[in-house]
Amino acid sequence: MFMKRILIFLSILAASCSSTKIVQSWKAPVSGNSPVQFNKVLIIALGKDETSRRLAEDKIAAANKTFHASYLIFPNKQIIGDEDRFKNIIKENGFDGVVTLRLLSKDKENTWVAGNYTGGYWGYRSNFYPGYYQPGYYQENTTYSIETTVFSMNQDKLLWSGITATTNPSSLKRTIDEVLKEVIRQMKKDHFITD
Repeated sequence: MFMKRILIFLSILAASCSSTKIVQSWKAPVSGNSPVQFNKVLIIALGKDETSRRLAEDKIAAANKTFHASYLIFPNKQIIGDEDRFKNIIKENGFDGVVTLRLLSKDKENTWVAGNYTGGYWGYRSNFYPGYYQPGYYQENTTYSIETTVFSMNQDKLLWSGITATTNPSSLKRTIDEVLKEVIRQMKKDHFITD
């Protein structure tokens, strides 16, 4: 029973550790302190891969009943690039907000991880090493920077923007969860949304 509790605690701890952090955010100046309210929001994941786009949009759309995946309305991504057609379809479908996610960069970096020695001074200094020495090594880290933006279609204006950095993501699903969690946390901190 005790071991089971430890395993549950460790799994909760592992799940709460995030490799995604907010790098910066911006909120448009607004009159008054009331947060923005949307009735119908289109989620657009901009990227080269259609499978990743659908996975990201579905995952985010599932977080709130006002969110809708763009691929259901724009199966052809080229329409999103045609401003007039895009605005007409948005208006016809009653969307008052658009949230976009796009990959800004994918950066690789080698970092030095120092070695360590487990033992006392005398063991290290003498010819006899009762401790264990592990040499240092280089580790390659990959960081993905993702920009999330929120537009008001009624005002035709950018209302909020945030950039997250995710280091060595384990999966697209987990990365989307982490980005969503960090973006929501930052939006609350910026008083853009409430609980």
